[in-house]
Amino acid sequence: MKNAIRICILFLSAALIMALTSCGGGGDGSDVSAPDTPNATLQSTGTVGILLTDKPADLSVFASINATIESIELLGNEENRIPIYSGPSKTFDLLKLTHEAIPFTFKDDVPIGTYCKIRMTLSDLELVLADNTPEDPTDNETYHPKMPGNGKLDLVARECFDVGPGEVVTVQIDIDAGNSIHIVGNKKGYNFRPVVFVDVLSESFDGKLVRLDGQITEVDEDQQSLLLCDAVPMNYMNTMGCVEVHFGEDAAFFDNKDFGGTPRPLDELFYQDKLGEEISIVGWPRHWVEPSPYADVPEGYYPPLGECILWNINLEAGQQPPPIACDQIPEPLPDNNIVVDHSGVVKDIYYPFMKLDALVAELGDFLQLNGYVTENADISEFYMNVREGESILTDSPLGVVLQEGPVGGHGTRIVSKSGVLLDFSSVIVPKMVQVDGTLNLMEAEPLLFAALVIVDTKGSETEQVTGTILGVDADRLTLAPETETVCGTAVEQLVVGYSLETEIYTVIINEPNVTIVPGGTLETGQNVGISVFCDPPVYCAESIVIVEDQRP
Repeated sequence: MKNAIRICILFLSAALIMALTSCGGGGDGSDVSAPDTPNATLQSTGTVGILLTDKPADLSVFASINATIESIELLGNEENRIPIYSGPSKTFDLLKLTHEAIPFTFKDDVPIGTYCKIRMTLSDLELVLADNTPEDPTDNETYHPKMPGNGKLDLVARECFDVGPGEVVTVQIDIDAGNSIHIVGNKKGYNFRPVVFVDVLSESFDGKLVRLDGQITEVDEDQQSLLLCDAVPMNYMNTMGCVEVHFGEDAAFFDNKDFGGTPRPLDELFYQDKLGEEISIVGWPRHWVEPSPYADVPEGYYPPLGECILWNINLEAGQQPPPIACDQIPEPLPDNNIVVDHSGVVKDIYYPFMKLDALVAELGDFLQLNGYVTENADISEFYMNVREGESILTDSPLGVVLQEGPVGGHGTRIVSKSGVLLDFSSVIVPKMVQVDGTLNLMEAEPLLFAALVIVDTKGSETEQVTGTILGVDADRLTLAPETETVCGTAVEQLVVGYSLETEIYTVIINEPNVTIVPGGTLETGQNVGISVFCDPPVYCAESIVIVEDQRP
């Protein structure tokens, strides 16, 4: 079982090798010296990217959970606040993020240094309740729980992390909706007690798949790669928000532009006619990308308005080529080159801020549906109930076709949420699934021809339980649950086992903010939320959240 917060970053550059030890140990960084180039000085900034995802909530209770994020900041050792995102507010349905992560923002020009907290401010949380008329979502009851701590959530990392010169650090914020939203007695309302995890992408990080939408800007058939731009939202005006995407032997390509959503040979993706096409790609993010090129350009060397210099970072200022019209700068830029305009340094606008190992590439429009398996899969199909709030609704289970791969390609890809490849035998009742596919309405009943099936391999086996601890032993606790039933069984007291592998977090509710800290000591009388595996009469805890409400 993975730790919920891992701080494990490897920074490398042409002049710098800095190794940080991973979770549970301190990091010793070597001294930093200036790059061995004639005129360059050490870059004083890096980049921080934010991915957003969610642990599943009870789909039988909620049709949507719409979280509005107002801002995100980095907080350093001395509470110096570095804005990563400051608006406008963005709203996300967290239930759409239970099987994958999406990029929220990437911020350039973050001062190098050590950071120990991330402050995320939520301005609203809208709970759209499920009802008995799923065909008409307009009449669903909604609820807006009060935001404790004025919506300011301070997320404390287990180990502080470093932003190095020219480096990209990518952080995943996981909002655990299931543990955060608690039903008030007799279902008279809902409380929001935020449980949010922070993971820094590292070599050992077992995270979710990431979904990117962007434009194909470059293709390289020899390297089986492409450059996908406008794929990550940027807080820096001189970049295209690009991602370098690599396709290995497990990757699949589906084309709903020219071939009706069927799987195609992978080599077709690298044809020149694909340049400029909008495409969606799901894959595994790499934890490290090469540092961006950088040089300290003396002010007297800035070119005239309307002209640019193709600046070689390995040459002195007096050795640079003369200015030319900016539209004559070659694309892509040669290695070790940046563009300098009349106002100063402009980075390579196609510099990739992420690298992704692709699993599935989808050209054209594809449906994305969430629901539960109602009939086990065989080699060719399975059936699912589409959950309320999706883009289509059916009166009966929807048939999902598992497509065969063509020569030179793969068919439907089946994976866990962390991207482990599975086969059809893992698609069983009552697993939660997310399916990308194209809908065929020409048959006697609708059929969804799948490109990708993501299976929640344990989500349907756990339940969120809240209550008060009555007693604590070395490997178990006794809980007085707030609900009358747990995992479908009536209980007055619940014995829950835990171990060193059980994730424990402490949520401290106070004004003017809420602090979420990894770790904590279990004690009698505490109010807790526990994610338990449903295997009565033994209940084992996957995670335990201690709630300390310190408000007067």
